Amino acid sequence: MATGDKLDFAVGKGDDKDLRTVTFVMDTAVFPFYVAEQYHQFHDGFNLNENYPKSYNSLAGKLANSGNLEKSMCPNGALGIGVGGL
Repeated sequence: MATGDKLDFAVGKGDDKDLRTVTFVMDTAVFPFYVAEQYHQFHDGFNLNENYPKSYNSLAGKLANSGNLEKSMCPNGALGIGVGGL
């Protein structure tokens, strides 16, 4: 693991547990990139009071409307409705 100022980097293996302040770097030859569900982009964190500003939360809708956030083959939300109308 390489140590950074506020964030550490580690080689991802694909089944890595979430670790605070660690970013896993993935080899795209082994783990190809796939666009995730639009509703899952730019949301607040999962921890209590881990709320991001509306300027960040609104990016998914803005990017989708401008055509810069690709559609994925994933269903749109757990109930098919997504969050925020995406």
